[in-house]
Amino acid sequence: MLNKTSKSKIFILDTNVILHDHTCIYQFQDNDIILPITVLEELDKFKRGNDLINYQAREFVRVLDEIVGDELFNGG
Repeated sequence: MLNKTSKSKIFILDTNVILHDHTCIYQFQDNDIILPITVLEELDKFKRGNDLINYQAREFVRVLDEIVGDELFNGG
């Protein structure tokens, strides 16, 4: 759900930002974040492997799951 305060900004994260730093989602504090479905699909492809990029993808998905939990699939 988007924050309706006048000072909040909307950020659309792309895959490259997430693969560079899986903790980037914590840097937006009182702002809104949009994750396009394409980004989620790309992250899913990057999860397999043993390179740093694969680790970043797996960790971001774990962080996202902790933050949103079931809300993501319940229309939240």
